[in-house]
Amino acid sequence: SVYNGELNAGGLFTIAGSTPSNNIAKWNGTTWTALGTGLPPTVVLALAVYNGELYVGGQFTTAGGNPANYIAKWNGTSWSSVGNGFNAQPQALKVYNGELYAGGQFSTADGNPANYIAKWNGTNWTSVGSGVDSRVEALALMGNNLYAGGFFNNAGVNPANYVAQLNGSTWSAL
Repeated sequence: SVYNGELNAGGLFTIAGSTPSNNIAKWNGTTWTALGTGLPPTVVLALAVYNGELYVGGQFTTAGGNPANYIAKWNGTSWSSVGNGFNAQPQALKVYNGELYAGGQFSTADGNPANYIAKWNGTNWTSVGSGVDSRVEALALMGNNLYAGGFFNNAGVNPANYVAQLNGSTWSAL
C-alpha cells in the first residue's frame, strides 16, 4: 500500500533489504525503513490507507508496544489501536463509500457481533448487515460495488457461493 509517497510492505520478516524491520517496512524508492518498532512476531495480512493513516491487519495483539487487537494504524510516527479491534485477524482491508471495510476470520468488532466483515467510520466498528457465514479472504472495488471473496455460502440473507457484491446496503450473488 502507498502511504505518504512510500510503498509499505507487510508480511512475516525481520529484515527489509539490510534494515531490521519487524514485519512491516516502507520503501522510498531507494532504501527500506522500519515503521517505528513495527509489529511483534506475526504475519501482516492486509494494508490500506484511510483518513491519512496506514491501517494494518494481521495476527497481532500489540503494535509499537501498544494494545491493538488484530488491527492497528500508523500515523507516520507512531502506532495506535483501532477501536477495540477484532477477536481474530482480518484478511483484507478496503476503503468503500468513505469507510474502511475489513473482512477476515473474526466474529466480533469492537466487542459486537460482526460476522466476518465490518466497517470503520473513523470512530467505531459496525457490522455490515448480517455479514457472511464464513471467512472473508479478499475485498475489491468495481464501479459502485464492494466485492467479497472467501469461504462463505451466504452473504446477508442471500445465497452467494464464495463471492458476493455489496451495493452499499444489500448483498447479492454474482
